Amino acid sequence: MTAPEQSSGQQAYRRELLSNQLWQSLNFGSKAAFLLLLTPMMISHWGSLRYGLFALSSSLLVSMALLDGGIRSLTRIQMADAWKRGDTESLQRSYTEGILTFASLSIVAVAISELLSLSGCLTAWFHLPAGGSRVLVLTVFCTAILMTSILVLEPLAAKGNLSTLKAANTWGAMAAIPVSALLVFLGAGVGPVIVTYAACMTLPNLIVAWRKGLFALLPWSELRRFRPATALRTLHHGFWYYLTTVSLIGKTHALTFLVSAIAGPAEAGIFYILLRFSEIISNVASTSSETSLAVLTADTEKDTRHNDFLQSWLYVALFSLTGGLMFLFLTRQLLEVWLHGTVSVSSRVGLGLALFGLSGAFSRVVVNTSMGLNLTRPAALAGCAEALIGMIGAFFGYRYGGLTGLLLGGSLGFLCLLPITSMISRRCGFHNVGSWIRPLVPMLPGLLLTGTLFSIASQFHQISIYLVTFFLVGAICLWQLKIIQNRITRRFSESP
Repeated sequence: MTAPEQSSGQQAYRRELLSNQLWQSLNFGSKAAFLLLLTPMMISHWGSLRYGLFALSSSLLVSMALLDGGIRSLTRIQMADAWKRGDTESLQRSYTEGILTFASLSIVAVAISELLSLSGCLTAWFHLPAGGSRVLVLTVFCTAILMTSILVLEPLAAKGNLSTLKAANTWGAMAAIPVSALLVFLGAGVGPVIVTYAACMTLPNLIVAWRKGLFALLPWSELRRFRPATALRTLHHGFWYYLTTVSLIGKTHALTFLVSAIAGPAEAGIFYILLRFSEIISNVASTSSETSLAVLTADTEKDTRHNDFLQSWLYVALFSLTGGLMFLFLTRQLLEVWLHGTVSVSSRVGLGLALFGLSGAFSRVVVNTSMGLNLTRPAALAGCAEALIGMIGAFFGYRYGGLTGLLLGGSLGFLCLLPITSMISRRCGFHNVGSWIRPLVPMLPGLLLTGTLFSIASQFHQISIYLVTFFLVGAICLWQLKIIQNRITRRFSESP
């Protein structure tokens, strides 16, 4: 790559990082609005037991990423590589085989969930209320359709244009708020709300796919040639990507079902609220690492990979550490103001929530970067060990420390990822793992100021104080973001 082309590519990458972070923040904002506005209404209309069923259905909607079988990540990597080589035939084949393989898995999953429902296993395992198993089966069906629509958009992600996917997801989440609220207000149950939410999330994906001409990429003649052997081959190639998905679900939304199995849906509903809070750190803050996946796949020079990873890492660190500080100091206060004391948690839950979210953000950075650097297999194995230790820690943590213990125990698995950071460091031109820490030092004054503001706000119980604090912290984040952008630009201009 020539110097002008390299500069242009870096500028495009920085724009996409910023755009992706913006849309992910708006995306989370829309989903947070759904949680904030509808949770009190749902608890009031449905009661804690039915809200717990909604929490299980929502976690199942996320957990159905297990259907992915590694297909989504594999498709993105293969298409990014095909675009780099200009191989249109390989690109179309990977795209079509990915979608058809996923559709085949979805049919199997719906059938299995129906059998578990009819046998009564779902009700017995998770202490579900009457009709609860049918709601979970309906969730599996709706999620299969939603995830297929997301997979259709993978060519955009393979080109590094992940922000378009986030934009579509954001519009869907925004549309779901008033429609779902109206249904709850009119007395609808959990099932209709789940169907409505899934429909709102699916439609924008199909519109984007149509407007971007993605359906034209599908050689429909492949439908006649598709065989079970093709699906098995795709799953075999995506096995290590699949393990990364399994580990992600195992240490997050699968814990909702663990809590329900131990203490019932009502307690699972409380954990679900805390889990969604943690995603401010683990999902929103780490979204920049998703952008780096396709970019690092296409990069061949170590200096370019170094700059690309550093940009992503600084974005992740800024937003995740800020989110961690917020929950460290304000978790109980936010719950009390929001739910008017209907949910009671330990005074130490903020520490557990902050560490749980930060460990999740670190895990996403390591896994996404590893896939872009062709380190998927070791990252998948480390991720599985992380999930296993996290689930064991969560189980015993809940037994001895309630939800706070669960969050702290569930955070322990991140230690399994430390060996992978050394591999990433070598491929991205870092001297050692300590090189990940040194670029964060200039952020410390801003983070110290942020922590001080949150600490002061925690002494009050007024929403106006919290809003002013959030505004000031937002200004600090923008200031820090500008410093990061200037540092990266200066660093790139000085590189050979």
